[in-house]
Amino acid sequence: MTLGLGVPTVWLGLIDHLDQVGGDLPSLKRVVLGGSSVPQALLDRIEQRLGVTVQTSWGMTELSPLGTVSSPLASERSANVSGRPPIGVDLMLTDADHQPLAEQRGVEGYLHVRGSSALERYLGHDEAATDAEGWFDTGDLAVIHADGNLSITGRSKDLIKSGGEWINPAEIEAVVGALPAIALVAVIARRHPKWVERPILIIEQRPGESVSDPDILAALDGRIPRWWTPDSVERVDRMPLAQTGKIDKAALRARFGGSE
Repeated sequence: MTLGLGVPTVWLGLIDHLDQVGGDLPSLKRVVLGGSSVPQALLDRIEQRLGVTVQTSWGMTELSPLGTVSSPLASERSANVSGRPPIGVDLMLTDADHQPLAEQRGVEGYLHVRGSSALERYLGHDEAATDAEGWFDTGDLAVIHADGNLSITGRSKDLIKSGGEWINPAEIEAVVGALPAIALVAVIARRHPKWVERPILIIEQRPGESVSDPDILAALDGRIPRWWTPDSVERVDRMPLAQTGKIDKAALRARFGGSE
């Protein structure tokens, strides 16, 4: 096998296994990551440990499933860039009211897609899943860069509204996920009597590694607005994963999302 595709948690588990038992994958040349965001530290670790070229991607079942993929020839591979769309897939950014942004490059907006590979409607539903012009609302926040590459910056449903202002969990997760001792990280909202919602940080440490709560929160200093700082750090032995391999935030909200 020279090419492997999978969500980040699959590759994390494989690398941890190889580190424990030894061994390499000499025939593997390229790895395509998709399904969820990936910390730069994990991308670098995959390349260094397996000796492969990593390509980031973005997609969804509703796109059958590829939306964008980065080039294996890129001089620098960034975990924050998901690549460009293939021929036949169009991207558009809108505001919260689904109105197209006047400027489509270098600004954050709500990502919509259309194309021959995009769904028309869901099974068992009569109404269309797209608008009159064929655009499907992905639920993602994104930036389309000047060179046409896409960066997913968060999920609109994951945004935390605290004191009437928005907090983007993805920006916090990117910083904490880069710490060497962190295997997996998630930020969710916890109900708060005054602020309505406040962010909390949930981590799974790498085997044999340890990091204190103050050190984790200190890594956020100067990287995010101070009021975004999570109210607490929760630790789990194993991060709950959905069948897709993504972190199951619904399970985390059910366990940790109530008021303290």
